[in-house]
Amino acid sequence: MKTALYRKYRPTTFDGVIGQDVIVTTLTNQIRKGAVSHAYLFTGSRGTGKTSCAKIFARAINCASPINGSPCGKCDTCKALTSPTNLDVLEMDAASNNGVDYIRELRENVSYLPTSGKYKVYIIDEVHMLSSSAFNALLKTLEEPPAHVVFILCTTEAHKLPATILSRCMRFDFNLVPTEELYKLIKKIFDAEGAKAEDQALWHIAKLGEGSVRDTLSVGDRCMAASDNLTYELALKVTGAGGTAETASLLDAVVRADAGEIIRLVEQLASAGRSVSQISHELTVFARDLMMLIASGVNPTASVEIVEKAKDLASRTNLNFLVQFVRVLGGADAEIRYSTSPRIVLESALLSLCLAPAETVQSVAMPAVNTTPAVNTTPAVNTTPAVKFNSSPSSSVQSNEKSIENKERITPPLTRDGNAVAVLGLIRNKLRHNSAGLIIGEYGNLPDENVRLVGNKFVIFVEGGSYLTFTEPNNMREVQNILDEQGKGYVLTVERLTSGASVMSQILDALQGLEVEVVDGKGKTIRTQN
Repeated sequence: MKTALYRKYRPTTFDGVIGQDVIVTTLTNQIRKGAVSHAYLFTGSRGTGKTSCAKIFARAINCASPINGSPCGKCDTCKALTSPTNLDVLEMDAASNNGVDYIRELRENVSYLPTSGKYKVYIIDEVHMLSSSAFNALLKTLEEPPAHVVFILCTTEAHKLPATILSRCMRFDFNLVPTEELYKLIKKIFDAEGAKAEDQALWHIAKLGEGSVRDTLSVGDRCMAASDNLTYELALKVTGAGGTAETASLLDAVVRADAGEIIRLVEQLASAGRSVSQISHELTVFARDLMMLIASGVNPTASVEIVEKAKDLASRTNLNFLVQFVRVLGGADAEIRYSTSPRIVLESALLSLCLAPAETVQSVAMPAVNTTPAVNTTPAVNTTPAVKFNSSPSSSVQSNEKSIENKERITPPLTRDGNAVAVLGLIRNKLRHNSAGLIIGEYGNLPDENVRLVGNKFVIFVEGGSYLTFTEPNNMREVQNILDEQGKGYVLTVERLTSGASVMSQILDALQGLEVEVVDGKGKTIRTQN
C-alpha cells in the first residue's frame, strides 16, 4: 500500500517544520536550557504542524543527546520511542475518548514512571472535544502533575477550552504557512519522488493548500497520481479549479458592468464542472489579490500570465469597489450553500454590482422660508433658525429658484460612467506611485459614481470638507499633470456636491444675495448678509 505524502514526509526534527520559526526557536531553547514546562497548548488551523511539533518535542526532551534542540534519532531512548510498544509518549484522541472515565484512567496512570526516557508525555489531540466533567477531572492533574509528566494539548478551537485549562498551559499559536513556503516544499517533494511538474502547476497546488501543509500534500498526492509530468492545465482538471485567467475575465466583466459577458462566463465555468461555491471563492481570492496590489503595490498572483491583467484591472478599479465586491459575494455564500439554484444566486450577486446604487443623489428642495420678521422672545428649545428679511418676498423666491437650479446642474447622472472611472483608476495608480500624501486617500475613497467625462472635462463631484483637499492648488496641479500625460486634453474640474447639506446650510444658501439676518432658536445671530 502506498503511503500518503503527508504521512511519508511528516517532519521528524524541528528542521523539517516550516512556517513556525518563532515556535520552533522557543521550544528548542527550552530543550537546550532544560527549562521544560509541565503543560503546553498548541493551537492553530489544521495541517500547520501542531501534532508533528508535539511528537518531535516529546522525543527531544527524552533524547540523551539532542542536536540543535531536535532528537538525534540514534540513541537508545530515541529508538525506543519509535517502537509501537512505547509507553512513554502516549498520543490520545479526545474526539473519540472524551468521557470523564477516560480522564480518570489517565490520572491513575500518570503516577507510573517512564520506562526509557526522562519524561512521560501525554499528547491529547482535539482536546476541545472533552466533556465538561472530563475537563474538571483533568484540571487538578494538569495544574500539579508529577515531575516526570508533561502534557501537550492540541486543538484547532482553543476558544472552546475552559479558562481554567488555558491559564495552566504555555500557549503556542501556529500560523498558516505562507504560499511561498508551501511551493518550496511541494517542489522539493516532487523532485524527491522523481515526478516532473510545471512551476505554475506547483504554485496552483500551493495556493489550494491555503496555508495548510497537510492539505497541500494531499492535493499534491492527487496530482502526482494523475501524471508523472504534471502540467498546469492537468492540475486544473484534477483539482476541479479554474485558471486565474478565467477568474480575472469574470471580474473584469463585473468591473466593466458587462451583464451579458458575466452570464456567459458563469455558464462557461459551470459547464466545465466548476461548482458555484468554488467560482465564488476564486473570485473573492482574486479580488483580495487586487486589493493587495492597489494598497501596497505587491502582486501576490503566482501566475505569470495574469500579472499584466491584474495590473490593468487594478488601474481600472479601486478599494471601495473591491471591498463591496467581497462583501456581496460573502453575503451570497450562505445562500449559495443552501439554495436549490446556486448559479442564479451567484449571477444575481454579480449583476447587482453592475447596477446603479439604490440610494441616488438627488436635488433637495429648499424649505419654505418664513417672510414674517422674527420677534425677540424668550429663547425657544427648537433650534430651527428664524430669518429676518429686509427685502421683498419676491427676491427670496428668485434666490431659491437659482439655488435649486444650481444644485440640479451639479448633481451627477445616476449611471456609472465607465470611461471616467477608467481615468479615475489611472489617477489613483499614478498618485500611489507618486506618494502624493493625503490626496491618495481622497481619490481612493471617491465613489465611482462621482466622476464624469464631459467633452474634454474630467469632472469630480465632491461632498463636504473633502472639497478643500481636492481643490487645494498643489493637489489640483498634481492631478492635472497626470491628465496631461494622457495627451487627450483632459481638464480637471471640481464641483461641490451639496445634496447632503443640512437644513441650516440649505437655508443659508437660499439667502445668497439678500440683506438678511439669521437668528437661531436661542436668539444667537448666525449670519448677517449685506
